[in-house]
Amino acid sequence: MKRILQNITLTLIALFSICLNQTEAQVKEAAAPKWAAKMQKAVFSLLTYDKEGNLLHSGTGFYIGNEGEAIADYSLFHEAYKATAIDMGGTKSDVTLILGADETYGVVRFKVNTKKHAVLTPASAPASIGSTVWTFNYSNRKIATCPTTTISDTSSVSGKYPYYTLSEEIGDNYIGSPLFNASGELVGIVQHPSAGKGYALGITFTEELKIQAITSKSASLALSHIHLRKGLPESMEEALVYLYFKSRSAGNEEYIDLLNQFIATYPENAEGYFRRSTPLTDMQRFEEAESDLQNYLRLAEDKVQANANVAQAIQQKLVYQPEVTYDKWNFDVALSYIDKAIELEKERIAASGNGTSSAVLLDCQLRKTQILMSKKDYDSAIAIYDELNRGEHRAPAIFYASALAHAGKGDSVGIQIAMLDSAIALFPDPLPAEASNYVLYRGKLYEEAGKYRDAVVDYDKFCYLSNNKVNAAFYYDRSKVEIKARMYQQALDDLNSAIAAAPREPLYLIEKSALLLRVNQIDECIEVTKACIALNSQMPDAYRILGYAYLQKGDKTAAKENLEHAKDLGDENAQEIMDKYLK
Repeated sequence: MKRILQNITLTLIALFSICLNQTEAQVKEAAAPKWAAKMQKAVFSLLTYDKEGNLLHSGTGFYIGNEGEAIADYSLFHEAYKATAIDMGGTKSDVTLILGADETYGVVRFKVNTKKHAVLTPASAPASIGSTVWTFNYSNRKIATCPTTTISDTSSVSGKYPYYTLSEEIGDNYIGSPLFNASGELVGIVQHPSAGKGYALGITFTEELKIQAITSKSASLALSHIHLRKGLPESMEEALVYLYFKSRSAGNEEYIDLLNQFIATYPENAEGYFRRSTPLTDMQRFEEAESDLQNYLRLAEDKVQANANVAQAIQQKLVYQPEVTYDKWNFDVALSYIDKAIELEKERIAASGNGTSSAVLLDCQLRKTQILMSKKDYDSAIAIYDELNRGEHRAPAIFYASALAHAGKGDSVGIQIAMLDSAIALFPDPLPAEASNYVLYRGKLYEEAGKYRDAVVDYDKFCYLSNNKVNAAFYYDRSKVEIKARMYQQALDDLNSAIAAAPREPLYLIEKSALLLRVNQIDECIEVTKACIALNSQMPDAYRILGYAYLQKGDKTAAKENLEHAKDLGDENAQEIMDKYLK
């Protein structure tokens, strides 16, 4: 037993010696250079927190810019919702913005809410192989010693940023710490060690750490896992592009925050105010939205476009949020802005002497018709459409819009068809593919007018113009018109096409079974109806059709069983059939 204890003791001593030697190999401590005391003031402790305010990570960061711009390792910010920097004197400052991030190389650039801080000076040239480098992490005391090693190799990132291999590992507690040359200049940021080697990313890589309108995959992934506020691209033009993309993906609060940043940076740019009015309106903050629209009108250089845009913004509020009233906005107010745009554009045309119309004037007139349609002032809208269709701007889309206005007014289907005839007549012969929707709409109008065979002709034209690339719903719709036109074989063909395109849709099967019953194809009707019930056993129509089909075959037992089932499922006609044929 004594020998066993001695062996265990010797083993532990050996393991301790190995660990001690490894530590000495990994971290070579040397007296801190004279410049270290000054540089230490730019290094801070970084604490990050989760959504509930619990401490998530802690580590080291350092300042690289005079306005609080700083660098730290990405792992500290992963899934963080808040971050705080603590300087050497113990002063706490919040991280306010994320300015850029890269997931591949694990670096984040951010802004701290502080003005009083030291800044590390980047080296004028990359560190050379064999040169000595130093590092240290945050400490609230003056450091006496710090790790030192040499550059054993260099490579490049993206062909322009140095990436250093260090002779020894630097411990994990130094990840994200600054790396200095002999002059105390900043040359890199310490990365994760591996296999006895240390690594550092050249500090010039921070040029890549910026928000861009179109971000790299690595940056996009990194930013998606950081939940602090994000900054904007550095140029106004790119910021506007970035805001456009964000308007389609960000929530209103996040989008408004970005717009607030943009307006604070570019207070004389009209576009920021107009864009911010949209989410403010969505959130029913109408007074703020109105203020932004007035600032937009004041600052916009193109007053025609500005007045037209304000008119459209008010119209959209009235259409999409009609239940929430705002006294300053109504359709007449929207019309006043679009009329102002039209007046200004006519004045510009007259001053130029280049004609009596323009694409801009046409756009304003069409916007006015949209407001009039929303107001249900169909007569005024039709008057504008008629005027346009008598002039140089007559077009299929305007005749189509006129047809919709006549429909809204309640005019006859014949008048609507006449508008579609005029629209289609403006296309060359043979009709191009872009005429297909006009043809289909006219077909629906023919159906409404009871001209079923004319409707089928237009459905056929639509299918041809669409190069037969239609879906199951189209075949089903055409089959219903063909049934009304007593074109039963064509209807069966279309129902077969619908079933082939959507074999698990019971609606198409039940319609086919009803048609088969109508044309007295009883056996096939029974077969199709059973297939329909196999897909959906809760369709009362299916059991009623199946029961009636069995009646035609003289099988009263099967007929009664299916009709009773249809009745149990709520079919109102099943009992009437049983009373008439099964007494």
